[in-house]
Amino acid sequence: MFYEPLSIKQRLVVVWVASVKVYLLSSAFPSWKLKKVSRIVLSAVVGPAFVFNLGIGGKNQALFEGGAIASQPIDALQASISKTGDPHLSASQIGTSQLPQSTIADIQVRVIDELGAVHSIDAPYEFVQAFNLQPGDPYDPQAIKVSLAKVEDLAEQITLTTEPTADPHQVALVVTVREPNSFFWGFGRFSRPRILAPSALIGPFRPDVTDTVSNRAVGFSVGAYAGLDNIGNSGQVLAAGVVGGVNAFGVEVDYGYRLDDSSGIVVNFANQRGVETEFDEGEIDIDTPSGDDPWVHRIGGGAAYFRRFNPALSASAGLAYQRVTVRDGAFSGDTFAFDEVGNPLTVSDSGADDLLTIKLVGALDYRDDPIDPASGSRLLVGIDQSIPVGNAGIFFNRISGSYTHFIPLNLFGFAQGNRTLVLNAQGGTIIGDAPPYETFSLGGPNSIRGYSRGEVSSGRSFVQATAEYRFPIANFSTFNRAINLGGTLFTDFGSDLGSGDTVIGVPAEARDKPGSGFGGGIGLRAVTDFATGRAELGVNDQGDINVLFSVGDRF
Repeated sequence: MFYEPLSIKQRLVVVWVASVKVYLLSSAFPSWKLKKVSRIVLSAVVGPAFVFNLGIGGKNQALFEGGAIASQPIDALQASISKTGDPHLSASQIGTSQLPQSTIADIQVRVIDELGAVHSIDAPYEFVQAFNLQPGDPYDPQAIKVSLAKVEDLAEQITLTTEPTADPHQVALVVTVREPNSFFWGFGRFSRPRILAPSALIGPFRPDVTDTVSNRAVGFSVGAYAGLDNIGNSGQVLAAGVVGGVNAFGVEVDYGYRLDDSSGIVVNFANQRGVETEFDEGEIDIDTPSGDDPWVHRIGGGAAYFRRFNPALSASAGLAYQRVTVRDGAFSGDTFAFDEVGNPLTVSDSGADDLLTIKLVGALDYRDDPIDPASGSRLLVGIDQSIPVGNAGIFFNRISGSYTHFIPLNLFGFAQGNRTLVLNAQGGTIIGDAPPYETFSLGGPNSIRGYSRGEVSSGRSFVQATAEYRFPIANFSTFNRAINLGGTLFTDFGSDLGSGDTVIGVPAEARDKPGSGFGGGIGLRAVTDFATGRAELGVNDQGDINVLFSVGDRF
């Protein structure tokens, strides 16, 4: 099937195809604007004769009518491009085709709500990042096709076109999106998808700059959340989540308001209780005076302001309060200031600490894909400054950072997908008071694999490094959900830099934790549109084997 070249004066409507997956976020809060693409609508080609030819059959053959593409939904299909419409041109030949030398002048997103009203907005950061495109980039169909293969479904229906500009060598990309129901849900933390900076708020669904901060429970736990986005088309978001496990449970409620397309305000309330890593593991078991595991209870909330300065740089500033007590059970009302051997569990002798902190976080994100990156880098930096209040009068400054680099490396793999070497380095320190429940805990699926959570140390300072190779194993669907199954080979190292004995209550020293450790092993990653699941087998430098299960990606 061939088509004659069309006049270059005619308007071009370009269709991007290939099991298309798109990120679209018209809110300042990425995990709250999760939308699923169920179909792509093909618009008529009425411009220069550069069409994405569809290597399809069956019911999709009817898409071509009279030299144009009919406007109707399609299923999965294979895309290539040709000047003459040659359907036999392979995808590998696209890069050598003679294409117009154009650049992208602008990216516009037009959202059609449930009532049919059109809202024209600037391209949100998540959209630009997912397609790895921004104004000024060359118009390269091959790059577009590669980018499309890496993104995920987040809207009900998308029509994608180009429009002419005053400069004949530039084009404007226009994306029209029909919004689905504003209800959303997912597993893990509110960092799904894992985009931009971590949160400046506290809570079981709020990620930190590093996952070594001692506010996570030991053992396996899983969280689920749901909410409503853009309530009444006013930019308001309401979300709630519940987390539960063998040694943890908690709830969180969040309300957000978008000020504009690049900034917003969030307030939240959180209540969580669990056996945290600083008071568990180690060679020596130390309990509360009642003989039970110490359960740390945190209740509080805060408010934060979020702003995106450009497609790569974002930051958040917040004020958070939490009341921290240590109890001897999941539902116990008794509080304890000291453990069974007399070590402090809290800063205050009353057993209840008031902790008020100003939190600043920032992210510099150049990843090509926020869900499953194949290249690029990401830098996260956080500063926590406590303000002395209450009987404890806690005063400290905590600085932490994490840098991750993704390098394409085609060593091996068993299916289509990314083959990537991931390098990560983290570090942090606390200046001033170091409450045991605010230290850096080493060991576990997001630290040194081969060890359990917190088994290596709970220190005032730490450094940590990881090298991980990711490769594809199989791609399949179940219950109409795409699942990309991959494998990992990894090695981790971490150390508290000898700071375990400078923490209030010396939890690591009292439990005879080693202070540093090394681990390596193999794992499986299952990436879906609602969560990333991990199962990893690690061996540490003591010869111990540990199997870890977790929800949420490591980096």
